[in-house]
Amino acid sequence: MQKVYCLYKLKPGVSADEYVAWSKTVDQAITSRQECVRRFRVVKLEGSRTGAAPWDVVEDIEVESWDAWQDCLAQPAMAEVVEGFRRMADRDSAVTVFGAEIR
Repeated sequence: MQKVYCLYKLKPGVSADEYVAWSKTVDQAITSRQECVRRFRVVKLEGSRTGAAPWDVVEDIEVESWDAWQDCLAQPAMAEVVEGFRRMADRDSAVTVFGAEIR
């Protein structure tokens, strides 16, 4: 099992309401149904200990493996998600990290 975290800001001009509507109806609806995805949660950040959060969104994704996740993103079933992400997320601010839970 692999944990993936994707942190990013929204592009200028993309409202939080617009993003939330897309996240619920497209991103979460499609991504959570993919074979390699075990769990998918999206968090809209509200702040940090020192004030404003450095990102607007964190995606918490649990997948079979990093390679399976990369393959999943390239599938036609994910095309609408990928297109929406490119339209709404500031890719220059995006940070994606992955790892395994310490037990």
